[in-house]
Amino acid sequence: MSLVLSGQGEKTSPILKLSRKYSAYLCYPLAVCGIIWLLLLPMQSCFSRNAYFSENAMMPGQVKSKFGTIKHVAATSMVDAALEAERAKGSNETVSGMRATALHDVFEKIGLESEIQRFTFDEVRGIGRTEGRNVHGILRAPRSDAVETLLVAASWTTSDGNTNINAVRLMAGLAKFFSEQTYWAKDVVFVVTDSGERGIEAWLKAYHGVSTAAPIYVRGGIIQAALSLELPPAAKYAGLGVFFEGKSGELPNLDFVNIVQRIAQIERIPAYLHGMQDPPAHESSLATRYMHSAHLLLRQVRSQAIGVTVGVHAPFLRYRIDALTISGIVPPRDPVALQSKNDGNSRHPLVALEPEMLAQATVRALGRTIESTMRSLNNLLEHFHQSFFFYILPANRRYISIGDYIPAAGLMVASLLVQAMHLWWMQGSDDMRSSDPRTRIERMNKYYSFLRRTLPNGFGIILRIHALGALLLVIPFIVPQAVLTHSTSTAYVFTMALASISMVLHVSDIYWAPKNSGLVDWRQLKALVEVYVAVTLACLSVMNFSLAVVMFGISGLPLLLTRMYNYTTRAHRVANLALLLATSPICILALSRTALLGLSPLDFTSSSFRVFLEDFHHFSNLMYPLLCLVYWPVNLLCMVVTLIP
Repeated sequence: MSLVLSGQGEKTSPILKLSRKYSAYLCYPLAVCGIIWLLLLPMQSCFSRNAYFSENAMMPGQVKSKFGTIKHVAATSMVDAALEAERAKGSNETVSGMRATALHDVFEKIGLESEIQRFTFDEVRGIGRTEGRNVHGILRAPRSDAVETLLVAASWTTSDGNTNINAVRLMAGLAKFFSEQTYWAKDVVFVVTDSGERGIEAWLKAYHGVSTAAPIYVRGGIIQAALSLELPPAAKYAGLGVFFEGKSGELPNLDFVNIVQRIAQIERIPAYLHGMQDPPAHESSLATRYMHSAHLLLRQVRSQAIGVTVGVHAPFLRYRIDALTISGIVPPRDPVALQSKNDGNSRHPLVALEPEMLAQATVRALGRTIESTMRSLNNLLEHFHQSFFFYILPANRRYISIGDYIPAAGLMVASLLVQAMHLWWMQGSDDMRSSDPRTRIERMNKYYSFLRRTLPNGFGIILRIHALGALLLVIPFIVPQAVLTHSTSTAYVFTMALASISMVLHVSDIYWAPKNSGLVDWRQLKALVEVYVAVTLACLSVMNFSLAVVMFGISGLPLLLTRMYNYTTRAHRVANLALLLATSPICILALSRTALLGLSPLDFTSSSFRVFLEDFHHFSNLMYPLLCLVYWPVNLLCMVVTLIP
């Protein structure tokens, strides 16, 4: 109550008096400080530290790797032989079914307990039903009772649509090698899917009993960690890319990332975060290193905020399974990669997935890297817990902990709260803010009368706009034909945008009428919206810092700049509306086509809105509900604040 009445001249604490005096000047410096804090994160001398191992039991690289004999390398060709035998049968089975059967036979020949899972999934709820096949084989640990499990996963295709046959071949060689060893204290599961992340999600649901639509019966213990392989066609690789982000910003334990990078360095096939090699410290300038770190951080923000991931590790993170993907970096002029790209579509569908094999030295280095990684994971006595789960990585072998980057989000949230506090104190007429003690009772009566008159209208506007956002959220699930294709999805978004603008104009027109003047106060409305956005960003910054930063940039910052003072001219309103239209969901969704799908912003045949909807349907990605319930309504409410008198 002291906070509420302090703007009306009531006796308050010195802190509130000081806050009231300077709140109008603090909000923008706080936002600028938050942005500057973000810009300092790529500077390795400011916040980042050298990575280290917190879990000493893993002992990475402390054993001699044995993978790579002629027998183990030859085992990688078992997949090709099985695929050729399956093709020679001339059955009417689909390519997916033939590959699954061939790999199932390979696993059984090696001695694994194998099973084929047949499942179906919808691209969007009720739309685009597709069938898929998952194949998994389990190597039972000879030294335990199948309580814990390690997992190696791969898809038949890479994230960019290329063949991933090299990963499946290597998996067969590793399965053969692992089956000959006696030191395993955990089961080892090998999973191959033909549907990417959706296939792994279907497998995980069946493995954990979440869904019984496509059950599996050959199971192991609790999955402790998972390693995804993505090896595009090539004769050799220049290095490995490490991808670790989840669909909603989940991250594996930092020790897992450090293990892979350390072991790859020992095996002389270096692993780089997102495939980006650090510039040499002694040959590059400070500006070059800063731009490289900034580029790497922006790629992490893109992956965590939008949900674009490489590999099939992301679904595991939703189940609290530490997982990451290692992807081969193809040299620019690799002959096998060029040949596979040029004539891969001119052969039989099964043969088209079979480019030339990797060089034996590359197979040996990759196999030993995975062998050492799995042996380090095999040494774990309990789940990953000692190192960080919240971090950002500005460079290879360096990290920034949550305690160093979260103040940036705190400053941004504080800027919204300080401005909301100032606007709340300044609402109403000037005579309600007098400090004359003789008019105290009259002033309080006016103030309470003002609140009773304006608060219901302010909340009514907020609820109406959010009801439109909720409609945008639920219509695709009630009427899935609205997003049947990318084109219909784009048309649906534009229709909702027109409906939104119509509602904004209608609401603003109501309160421009002389009889309704004074029924709503723009300061009060903006303060309420700022408190709502600040609380949302504060909660989001702990779960997904990258998404919180993006939401502040497209929602919080325009709100902060909306109607910075009481506009008196039409030109001010037009300029403010132009800024809001430039940061509106339609413009941002058009631009995200380039960032997300690699398409032109003017290409309306593909909809990023539909991509967000698919990720929400399959992986509970937060981007779609935040778009409908926070970003879209707040942008409309900013327009209302600009237009009302």
